[in-house]
Amino acid sequence: MKYPLHTQSKPVSGLAAKKLLEAIDSGVAVVNDRMIALAKRIVAHRRKTQKHG
Repeated sequence: MKYPLHTQSKPVSGLAAKKLLEAIDSGVAVVNDRMIALAKRIVAHRRKTQKHG
């Protein structure tokens, strides 16, 4: 997976920042459905390339 070089991180503020700080303090991961789907696609792609590579 390639990422363009011009990407920038966006600031986290408000409720999202509070949740992130609480997760960091408690050591728990913050995950949503889109991130889970992305992780599954990455794993599937890696398994596919290992079989054919």
